[in-house]
Amino acid sequence: MKTYRTLVNYLERSCLTTETLTFDEVYRIGGTFIDSEFIDSKRYFEFEGFTVIKIDFRNKTVTFARKA
Repeated sequence: MKTYRTLVNYLERSCLTTETLTFDEVYRIGGTFIDSEFIDSKRYFEFEGFTVIKIDFRNKTVTFARKA
């Protein structure tokens, strides 16, 4: 999914094992809204070496973790 490549590149450059981003940060980094398409594409991040741990709609954050 070419749409999420910029976001994956950002996560790869991060030295953190877990990264929590706000919905606005995700949009600024990758131009991607957090919507049903994003939720359905969680497998893409797993293929790229990351897991979407939590999507928090109340606080408008997404937490990613680097796979070991």
